[in-house]
Amino acid sequence: METSIKIRKTPVQARSKARVEQILKAAEEMISDHGSDGLKMSAVAKRADVPIGTVYQFFPNKSALIQTLATSVMSDIRDSIDADFIGVSSLADAADRIEISLRAYQQFLKSNPTVRDILCSTQGDKKLQQLDLDDSRKNGETLLRHLKPLVDDSQHDQLATMCFMNMHLTGALVRMTVELDDNEAASLLNMFITNLRTEITNFTSRAGP
Repeated sequence: METSIKIRKTPVQARSKARVEQILKAAEEMISDHGSDGLKMSAVAKRADVPIGTVYQFFPNKSALIQTLATSVMSDIRDSIDADFIGVSSLADAADRIEISLRAYQQFLKSNPTVRDILCSTQGDKKLQQLDLDDSRKNGETLLRHLKPLVDDSQHDQLATMCFMNMHLTGALVRMTVELDDNEAASLLNMFITNLRTEITNFTSRAGP
């Protein structure tokens, strides 16, 4: 039984890189069409127009394919989170930015079903569930880095826990809301944002120098 979810071989030559891109594009299209359950290595090879041995040369199994796609998406989302909080000036400002960022993320997933399917694929594969958890932790650390200068030193541990927890909850909530009707989705999103705003603004602001 294959257990590795790491890419088997990192492409170096231009031809190898091009083939890996073909394989990943084919896998992405199949996830979009059929979900992760419909992702078969032989079908990926056929769709990418490469020998099955070439697919296995780089990816030991479908989990490794999904991991590679998901890692790329997660990295882009983390960069967006980082950009959203550059120059944040107060806890009230942070709460406003979190609301804007969360609503934008919900619209992004709603408008990009393939990205949503790739992220949801990590939930259906036990080997990849840790990837989702690690992503939440990294996103929490990104948010924490921006908020720490605004919060009293005595509350930094509590702030770190809040950032990690809410980044994980945000991912799960947003993936759920895009499957609901607009009214129910808006109600859930508004409630979550209200609670999150309260959590953030209840922290003690750091005293000036």
